[in-house]
Amino acid sequence: MKFILTLLAISLALIASETNKLNIDDAFYESSVKNAPNAKPILVKDTDSAMGRYNLHAKKLGIKTLSRAHGHLCDGLVLAYVELANTLPKLFSDGIVDRTDLRVVVKNSPCLVDTSALMSGARINHRTLSLDNSLGGSFIVQKISTGETYKVSLADTSFLKKLKSKEKEIKTKIKHRKKVTPQDIDAVEALAFSAMKYMLNTDPKKLLKITRLKNYNYKFNIKQIGSRSDIVNKNIGR
Repeated sequence: MKFILTLLAISLALIASETNKLNIDDAFYESSVKNAPNAKPILVKDTDSAMGRYNLHAKKLGIKTLSRAHGHLCDGLVLAYVELANTLPKLFSDGIVDRTDLRVVVKNSPCLVDTSALMSGARINHRTLSLDNSLGGSFIVQKISTGETYKVSLADTSFLKKLKSKEKEIKTKIKHRKKVTPQDIDAVEALAFSAMKYMLNTDPKKLLKITRLKNYNYKFNIKQIGSRSDIVNKNIGR
């Protein structure tokens, strides 16, 4: 009996260890996002290989996968996901996003560019992803084969006001070589999380403004490249 109990204890310990590994691996992903109405995955299709034909089956693509690829879950990624998830499917009659047939114009931002590329298949090296900082948090998406184009923006940005103010404060500190504290980062991340929750739970009809652009002339531009903004505070303690 003692031997059986010892084996059981070892088995439970191994299970707990594996569960812990899974929890650690998923720690970057805020669990409250999972069931948010605007976090539902989109369907995408691609080709099967470097020289391949279309996939036979669509794939699900959601925020968790994008967060893992991008590096973190943040308000910028959520902004891009919600805007693009409600716009890209409009370009395809079956609602499945064809990542071989899209161009995107986006602001130069780590979060916005990464999410745009991963969701649409648009790439700078293929001249299908263009940079335009005047867009702010908006996106222009175009179906290459037909020229059909949409612009998507937030209908109201007032909920971002406190976040933008705190971000500006931290950027000013960096510019003037003043110390950015752990408390500064905690505060800006809390505000970002609040904005993220708002975007994930607000009716897209209220949250977004989606406009069809007629005769839009896509122009490739990468002149507005710059340094990464999401790594400047990476060594600040917690």
